[in-house]
Amino acid sequence: MSITPPSVDVPRRILDPDALLQPNRLQSLPASRISAGRSLLEKMQRERWTFERVALDIDERAEGEALYRVDAGGGRVFDFVVFSFEPSMEGRTGRITGVNWDMMGALIEGPTTPEDRAQTRAELPKLYAGRAVPGTLTWARSNRSFRAFDHAAEALAEGRQPDTRALWEVGYLMRNTGLDGNGTFLTRSFLTLDAEHPLRLPLHAQLLSAYIMREFAADLVETMARHRSADAVPLDRELRRMIGIGNGSALGLLFFVNTHPMLIGTWLEQRQTLLAEATLLPLAAGAGDAEAYLTLLERAADFARVDPYVYARFEDPADVARDLDRVVARLRELLAAGTTSGAELLTEFDGAICDEAWELAAANLLELLPYERVSAAIEGGIRAEQFVCEPTMPLAELRGILDRDYRWALETDMERPGAREYVWYKSADAEEPRRGPASEVDGGRNWALDLPGDVQRVDAALRERREEPATTVGELLREHPELRAAIERIQSLRGYRYHSPHMNMLADDFVPVSIVRFMNSAVHGLLRTVDEGDDRNVLGLIYLGAPTAADLNEGLEIETRYPQMPRAAEAQTMIGAGR
Repeated sequence: MSITPPSVDVPRRILDPDALLQPNRLQSLPASRISAGRSLLEKMQRERWTFERVALDIDERAEGEALYRVDAGGGRVFDFVVFSFEPSMEGRTGRITGVNWDMMGALIEGPTTPEDRAQTRAELPKLYAGRAVPGTLTWARSNRSFRAFDHAAEALAEGRQPDTRALWEVGYLMRNTGLDGNGTFLTRSFLTLDAEHPLRLPLHAQLLSAYIMREFAADLVETMARHRSADAVPLDRELRRMIGIGNGSALGLLFFVNTHPMLIGTWLEQRQTLLAEATLLPLAAGAGDAEAYLTLLERAADFARVDPYVYARFEDPADVARDLDRVVARLRELLAAGTTSGAELLTEFDGAICDEAWELAAANLLELLPYERVSAAIEGGIRAEQFVCEPTMPLAELRGILDRDYRWALETDMERPGAREYVWYKSADAEEPRRGPASEVDGGRNWALDLPGDVQRVDAALRERREEPATTVGELLREHPELRAAIERIQSLRGYRYHSPHMNMLADDFVPVSIVRFMNSAVHGLLRTVDEGDDRNVLGLIYLGAPTAADLNEGLEIETRYPQMPRAAEAQTMIGAGR
């Protein structure tokens, strides 16, 4: 049998930025090994981070404090300070304008002092008016899922485990309502972290905070059960793994993508480069890599098959499961015939199955790459993101950038009816991004990134000077100073091929949740990223099925990718599948 896979090129859709950067394609990218949540988890496992619950003092009303400590090795210690509050419906919201949350916390370079914790308790509730203590990496907030939390506390108080199916369908005990860092509230910018800092990569500090919030949610439900009854039992370890942290995201992530194109461009290029390498790895019958890949595809299909939610803009999980079953069956046939590769498999199914199934088949190939290769690629994600204007650049060079990277923008018809249907603004009550019909908004600032319009305006100015290709950008800006921001962006991003989704966010047919889901699923690593049918909000679960802190402390190697509901558990009392 040949040990070399058939000579099949890397699928074009992996290497072509124009194909990848379509919003409906980006929304189909799944959580993977290089998502922030997974990459942090793998780092914690490999480097044997340990977790300690230093203190937990919470009364029967849920008022009190807790302190968790993370030892990342090399003398690096982080404290996660928790302040727990009695739930109140007054001022309770997931938005920044809320005044009541069930839990607030801060991740601080530690060990912290009592003074650090006291000052944090005083400042956290102020939010934008507050100031984090030195060394603070994140501020966090969360609220309970009343149905799931109360059901679990009641069951544990009665000496039994909660209804597994009910917890599976809700997916969390507490829901994240804010993970703020990277300079917000005077938290540390990740660019200030030294080269050996365990949390120097973008989003790792936020995802560590979410991980500990998940631990606290389970600890809190056990604590409340013990306050109700001396006969209360702890939450089963398997159930602890099954429960994630709930999350809801909206249009703010769209603006994150617009304002962090270097971070997004770097991350996507790393992802696609690793995917291209992984597709060329040989897969042979009976070999460890092939069997591991098959197992993951089967788990992914099973996970999609039991997804309890209804998706409006995204693929039906039942369709994804059926298509993955086809991929598994065909892979077995290819392996039986000889050595194959991911490239051969993916090329055959390009256009033959739904996008989400194809992307899952591709993303799981990343699991076959050596940890050192993946880790080295991820390390390249640190970027200073300042735009710099280059006034001496010849206009001919600027013309070349437009022709290479912005053909899609130049071809976007901004004069068609509906091309400028919407404007974007900030709501007065919540200071959050909103979209509304242009005909109903009189004046005010449009917060949208009109990238097609900006590119076309630059193009028009260049066409005015088509007889003077040697003229510089500085000379052009002397005549058109209004183009400076657009040209500065174009110049600064010329080394990034994956930096900006190909979208007209002003158009009547633009679907914002496509970009929100891309961030939640592909970049952050959330599972069950479901839209609510309003084109604005995406729900999801952080660390669903992930190892617990106790698992990490014990060094347990447990398969938690694409978690399955524990089969031994018997459903008892349904509490509803709503979130």
